[in-house]
Amino acid sequence: MGSEKSSEIRNSSIELLRIVAMIIIIMHHFGIHGVFHILGKSQNILIVDNLSWQIIFTQIVSWGGNVGNAIFLLITGYFVINKNIDIKKIIILLFSMFLYSWIIEIVYFGILGIPYSIRMIIRESIPIYFGNNWFVSCYIIFSFFIPFINKFLNNINKKEYIIFILLIFIFYIFLPSFKVNTFMNSKFIFFGLVYSIGGYLKLYFIKYLKNTYNKKYINLFFMQIFIVIIMIIFSDIMAIIFSKDILIKLYNPFVNILSIPIAVTLFLYFLTIKPIYNKNINIISGTILGIYLIHDNNLMRKIIWEYIFPNMDYIYSNFYILFFIIKVCLIFVICSFIEFLRKKYLEPIFIKLLDRYWNYYSNRLNIMLEYIIFKLTK
Repeated sequence: MGSEKSSEIRNSSIELLRIVAMIIIIMHHFGIHGVFHILGKSQNILIVDNLSWQIIFTQIVSWGGNVGNAIFLLITGYFVINKNIDIKKIIILLFSMFLYSWIIEIVYFGILGIPYSIRMIIRESIPIYFGNNWFVSCYIIFSFFIPFINKFLNNINKKEYIIFILLIFIFYIFLPSFKVNTFMNSKFIFFGLVYSIGGYLKLYFIKYLKNTYNKKYINLFFMQIFIVIIMIIFSDIMAIIFSKDILIKLYNPFVNILSIPIAVTLFLYFLTIKPIYNKNINIISGTILGIYLIHDNNLMRKIIWEYIFPNMDYIYSNFYILFFIIKVCLIFVICSFIEFLRKKYLEPIFIKLLDRYWNYYSNRLNIMLEYIIFKLTK
């Protein structure tokens, strides 16, 4: 244990879970952006004629993007359900997003000399406006609604809370998984659903969170993973037997329905194991946001997955699994190191400037908002 006061100690078990979630997301991007990104019928690699053990392996390791995203939202819901948002943190997050977007633009268009248009420059220069880094962009916007969502969730009873979650799950996840159009197709709803589940675990489930249950949670986690993997293999076998490419995606409903439960059981496992403190884990976890912003930038995707050791060049290699492991690990390590340097050398300068002008501009903004509200309610 370190010398920090207990109130300041960050549970490294939860920080380790953040790391696991980011690795899951990078694995997802390995497949979705590096192998299955070509959707044209004549070029689509996910067809019966192209099925190989490498393709099946890619399917197995790259389906969990929503699991990783859900883990981050569960953590947020669990720890923020009784708190207010910190506007300063949102501004710092915006600064990180814009900084990385601009630097990557300079590298992509300036140093690498890849052709560009004014439209491309504008699109990449204002990432949140165009929804780039979709998860982080949505997270920033969602954060402004957290105080209102918290007020609602904290003022309904347990029964109403459960019905609320079930209704969203049925109409947003379950029915659409079977092609039923419920008109609920916004990622914002996904945020609200998973955040609410995290809040429910904190408000009503915390008394059941016993360390003796952690084995039960991890067993449930692996049981669901096993179901998904079996369905992936079964879908591919059915596609081969009937020579129907569409059957390859037969497992998608199971992925859609189980992604959130899988994230919940893994979250509960890390929540119920014995709390630990490890400085190195906490430092690495502190770079997770930067890893997301760097490797999932629109331009960086092309550099990582198509220009530097393209996945498609190794898709039929006998060393494909080794290639997958090395590439995922290198992306995590390199992006983590870059974010570590940014947080150490650049972020303190920005925070210092932000603190210097914060009171003046926040007071001005409050006065303006109060005036607008006064006029609207007069």
